[in-house]
Amino acid sequence: MEPSAPASAAGYRCNKIEAVSCQLTADSFNQPSTLPRRLRFLLRWVFWYNIELVWLAWRFPRKLQDEAALDPIADERRREAHLALAETTAICARVCADCGRCCFEEVDRFTPFDQIVRRNTDIPAPSGNLRIYSLPWMVWNAIAHGFQRLFRLNRHRTPPPCRYLSSEGCSLPREDRPMICVSWFCPRSALAMDRAAMDAAESPLCVIESLHREALRSTKRK
Repeated sequence: MEPSAPASAAGYRCNKIEAVSCQLTADSFNQPSTLPRRLRFLLRWVFWYNIELVWLAWRFPRKLQDEAALDPIADERRREAHLALAETTAICARVCADCGRCCFEEVDRFTPFDQIVRRNTDIPAPSGNLRIYSLPWMVWNAIAHGFQRLFRLNRHRTPPPCRYLSSEGCSLPREDRPMICVSWFCPRSALAMDRAAMDAAESPLCVIESLHREALRSTKRK
């Protein structure tokens, strides 16, 4: 999920991130009654959802046709889902603001999925790139970050941020942000959610998941 405030250089350091993560993880698993629900959420929306997005992106045509688009009502569903998730995932803000790693990746967050969903609207997606769903990029990125943490490389270097990151956090309104920025959860952010937040997040997440599938189907129409 996107941070509510920008990550400072200090907030980006691993020791602070790990301290927050460990505390939230301990607090989360100290509630036995929520453990099965939490595991289901992690499997469904951290593990399976990410695999599904990679799979859908792999099936996406190399060239996006002009006729590939969804009805404007689809974008209304997207906007409503974005706003609903903003309310239900407010508890994740602490983790995201202290980390900020997602906003410090040199990759476009808008994808062809966003372009198709928003094509017939007054505010189309400004760009579209599938690299963020590319498995080779994910593997290389994970290895690079692993080496940086293991050998403490570039500890005092702040990576180039997303072009929409401002001194107050993301400069885009919640409803105008890329779908991946709103619907993606890392394990830390998911563990920060309580049972009520997880329950409330299910419906808007299913809407965004469905929009990705509908966008891909629109590319197959003749």
